[in-house]
Amino acid sequence: MAKARRGRKQERRPRDPDAGGGIREHWRSDGGAKTAYGSSDEANRSALQARLEHGVDLDPYVCGICGSWHLGNRRD
Repeated sequence: MAKARRGRKQERRPRDPDAGGGIREHWRSDGGAKTAYGSSDEANRSALQARLEHGVDLDPYVCGICGSWHLGNRRD
């Protein structure tokens, strides 16, 4: 999985709950932005790696806020 770069200020979730529309699709619960992947293949590889290494099932999706691919909890 991708790691945050050092030396860069982390983008944080807006304090206004109405700002940005679908907040959960772009922001983690701790307030940081979710990891952005440039393609569905890259996101799928990262989801597979999370499943193999940690037993976590994640689904890739296109973010309506930034247009990149993110991983989220599997919805059944």
